[in-house]
Amino acid sequence: MLSIIVCSRNKTLPSDFTENIRNTVGIDYEIIGIDNSENNYSIFSAYNTGFAKSKYPYVCFVHEDVLFRTQNWGEKIIAHLQEPNVGILGLAGSDLVTRIPGSCSGKTSCINIIQSDKSGKKPSVKSFYPENFSQSKHSVILLDGVLLCMKRDLMEKLKFDEQIGGFHGYDFDIALQSVIAGYTNYVIYDIELEHFSRGHFDGKYIRNLIAVFKKWETYLPLFGPSITVERRSQINKMEEKRLLKLTKKLIKFGFSTKEIIEETSYYVNIIKSPTVTQKLKTIRLQIFLKRLFSYPQHLLK
Repeated sequence: MLSIIVCSRNKTLPSDFTENIRNTVGIDYEIIGIDNSENNYSIFSAYNTGFAKSKYPYVCFVHEDVLFRTQNWGEKIIAHLQEPNVGILGLAGSDLVTRIPGSCSGKTSCINIIQSDKSGKKPSVKSFYPENFSQSKHSVILLDGVLLCMKRDLMEKLKFDEQIGGFHGYDFDIALQSVIAGYTNYVIYDIELEHFSRGHFDGKYIRNLIAVFKKWETYLPLFGPSITVERRSQINKMEEKRLLKLTKKLIKFGFSTKEIIEETSYYVNIIKSPTVTQKLKTIRLQIFLKRLFSYPQHLLK
């Protein structure tokens, strides 16, 4: 009943992953691992290829560095997917999307994941938000890609956008496709999953995020039902903060001065903020100082 699709860094899927699925899923299933050990696929094309090979009426796209800590989680997924107008299910997301690229973090986020790492150097952390949330699901717009589940007939209407390419932004893009098509996405809270990664954010991540947000900018900002009228009225302030944060990331991840100025100017024109415009008047100096003080000191001697 459930097709589990994985883009793998290995020629064969890790045995602890496949055994965990077998011991916990609780329903008929198939695992379709796309061998990406030689980097022949983007995650967009790997997932589209995996879906084309799948056969069951429900599909889950999941990372291979996870373990499910809930028995019969497959049954729970299918039960959630019976809800009217349901779109995509995940374990982390956000109920607000600004016009400025950004992650799912912050006061509009929803999350239900155990974050660990393979080395064991850092303690595992249970990330759960909103605090004291007691229902089994929370509507969201964006979703994190560690786990994405949906009905087959919905996936047949959507597609991972291979024009974007790489390994980032596929989750935000497919989630936005679902919402803009009129469906409701959810973060679910009755399945516990441990993810052996704390994320990897770099210039490629930022580039893909910018590509996704520009693709859908005519629909943005988007607000889910949990976002209050008061919160919606603060969107301009939120976008100002996000643009300044994005600018710092562009500098941090080594974007060229030309690219940084082009991107910041692009978003300044969108949000039309005098405050941000004033702060970014010295952008060239900010870039110079940031790079000066972050440059390896032994090379400056």
